[in-house]
Amino acid sequence: MSLGCAAASAHADYINDYVQVELGIGAAKYTTTDGRWYQEGIPGGSKLTSKPPAFSAGFTGPLITRGKWGVDWHAEYVNLGRAAADCSCTPNDANYDPSSHSYTRKVDVPQAYFTGEGRSQGVALTLEPYYWVYGVRVGAEVGAYVHRDSWSEHVAGWKAWPTQTAQDISVSDAYWSVAPVAGLSVGNGRLTLSYRHYFMSINSNKREIPPLWNDADALELKIKF
Repeated sequence: MSLGCAAASAHADYINDYVQVELGIGAAKYTTTDGRWYQEGIPGGSKLTSKPPAFSAGFTGPLITRGKWGVDWHAEYVNLGRAAADCSCTPNDANYDPSSHSYTRKVDVPQAYFTGEGRSQGVALTLEPYYWVYGVRVGAEVGAYVHRDSWSEHVAGWKAWPTQTAQDISVSDAYWSVAPVAGLSVGNGRLTLSYRHYFMSINSNKREIPPLWNDADALELKIKF
């Protein structure tokens, strides 16, 4: 019995040394573009939700360990949170200049009410080289973000030209993509403050119905078990 308990304990220590559960909670910041689903300078303004809570959950472990330095791997589910935009916007692009954030009524059409929401979530697979400095673990992270982005938009009273009849329009899209991800981290080994940048614009701006965002940043406090 004692031999069996010793073997089980050794196996648990082996698993703990090579695979650990990692949980993270924090906030994301989506990078948006004026003129895509909202108009910053439109009379009446726009309501933008681009800094939602974010979280992650997955596994991590050492790939290389050499004293003060090493390389860890990470495989985790990432949810960057919900983004949304509400706007009484002009449906005719000639009336709005996103570069100067200015509205000029060149075409006489009423404003339409735009409402939309979506989120980015997926799996991040990364490698993290690190180095211990004065008891602090400093790391740099790089890898791939296999993600599903979704966006739904409803437009009430869309009328782009004076001769048209106002109508309500609803569109939505959801798709899978792969984007690079890179970041930095600092901690004590178990607790880590992690920053990541998700380079999603390489795919998001190529969609027929793109989401509100291009890229995204995330700052999380992570704990390993």
